[in-house]
Amino acid sequence: MAKKAKKKASSSGLVRLTKQKVVDGLAGPDGVRIRYALPEEAEAVTALLKTAADNLETGHLEALADGQCGTWLLDALAGTSLIDPLVRAATADRLRPAAASMSLPLVAQDRDGQVVGALLAVPSGTIVSTVSRLQGHEQHVLLSMLKYAKIKAVAVRDDARGRGIGAALLNRCVQVYWQLDYMLLFGEFETGRDLGEYYTRQGFTVLRPGQAIDVGTLLAGVPIQLGAGPGETFFYRWRRSVR
Repeated sequence: MAKKAKKKASSSGLVRLTKQKVVDGLAGPDGVRIRYALPEEAEAVTALLKTAADNLETGHLEALADGQCGTWLLDALAGTSLIDPLVRAATADRLRPAAASMSLPLVAQDRDGQVVGALLAVPSGTIVSTVSRLQGHEQHVLLSMLKYAKIKAVAVRDDARGRGIGAALLNRCVQVYWQLDYMLLFGEFETGRDLGEYYTRQGFTVLRPGQAIDVGTLLAGVPIQLGAGPGETFFYRWRRSVR
């Protein structure tokens, strides 16, 4: 009698993601599905995310409408290298559109097919610009885009809050990036929104005002401090295997 094949699990113990699973969506709380955002949903996603962050990079949202946002991450889940297209983009001086292709737009869809939540994660422009100013560390600019990502915004529609949808979006985001061998996810929220306990429950560490983390030594052997700006609170999460 043949042995049943075991499902491959990710480092988090979850069933390993595929491109098709992320596109089709995976079960979330209360009948919601968490999936990759579609181009025709760009307007709804933008409206939702703007309720959580007023400084969204328009290039990523325009790329979503054009069907380009996150495409390289999806291909990477199917086994394609992220390194090759990124190197080609850098050679052609096209890192800005490459950043959109390496971003992650997720939505939460309810039983009625409505988008009730959204998340956008992006390569960190702050880290890229800081590393690019370090003499002799050009290759680490690309490495930062392959290893660090910023959760730019998470938002849930007012009438859908309190159902665990935001947590489901964050969990799926973490799973995607950890499976693709990223090392760090981080973000900021307005201090007045008092979301520290919420992000702590989702497995993130929340810094006090004035605190920062070193993101440079592990990446390039040079200390680089990263923290929140005025009026913002910083949260982060390292993948366990690298810390």
